[in-house]
Amino acid sequence: MNSSKLLWPILGVLLIGAAIVVWSSQGYGKVSPDAYQVATALYGSCLAESDQRLQSVSLLVSGESEQPLELSDSERRWFESMIRTAEGGDWKSAAKSAKRMMEDQVEY
Repeated sequence: MNSSKLLWPILGVLLIGAAIVVWSSQGYGKVSPDAYQVATALYGSCLAESDQRLQSVSLLVSGESEQPLELSDSERRWFESMIRTAEGGDWKSAAKSAKRMMEDQVEY
């Protein structure tokens, strides 16, 4: 096979790989104060590997708690994903995501 015919597929794969790396490193950006508080609670529950605390966070996110929170649809989806990860037993990954959200709020 001619090496010039391989060039375009290889460049395509490299370009797709670069796009994935850039997209995955974007983080969460700025979130609401309520989202920051949920991230803090979620992080603590994941570090403790506490199903009970995780359930409390889940109630906050779902809006079923006595304390109404102002979360955007994106924030809510992010938390639901983190909660599912923790419920699946991957506490460390969920904690890492919550910590990343908190770290993204730091201004230098």
